[in-house]
Amino acid sequence: MQDAIVLADKCWHRASRAAPQFVINYLNQAEGLLIAKPIVMGDEFRSHCAKAGLFLPKGLHHNTWVSGVRALYTMGWIEPVGKVEPEQSHNHMPEVTLWRSQIYGDAPTPFVPKQMSLI
Repeated sequence: MQDAIVLADKCWHRASRAAPQFVINYLNQAEGLLIAKPIVMGDEFRSHCAKAGLFLPKGLHHNTWVSGVRALYTMGWIEPVGKVEPEQSHNHMPEVTLWRSQIYGDAPTPFVPKQMSLI
C-alpha cells in the first residue's frame, strides 16, 4: 500500500496534497472493491466509495474521481477490457470503461456484460 500511495501521489498530485487522507481512503476502498470483484465498471469506484461514506472533500474538482481511476491504472491495479453503458445515476457519459482487476488473482472472470465493446 505504501508504494501505491507514492505512485498515486505522482498521478494524483493535487488531491494528495489537498486531502491526503481522502487519497488513502480511496485506495483502501478501491483495493477492497478490486479484490471482491474481478470486473468493475469505471463509474462504480465512485459509488462504492459513497456507500462506504467516502465523499470528495470540498475544494477538489469532481474530475478527481477520474484521476483516481487513472492512478489505479497507472499503478497496475486495473486494465481496460472494453466500453459499456454506465449504470450509475451520477454519470453523464454515454459509455464508461470496463476494468479488469489485476489484484484479484488468477481466479476466472465470472462476468462480462453483453453490451461490452472490446477496446
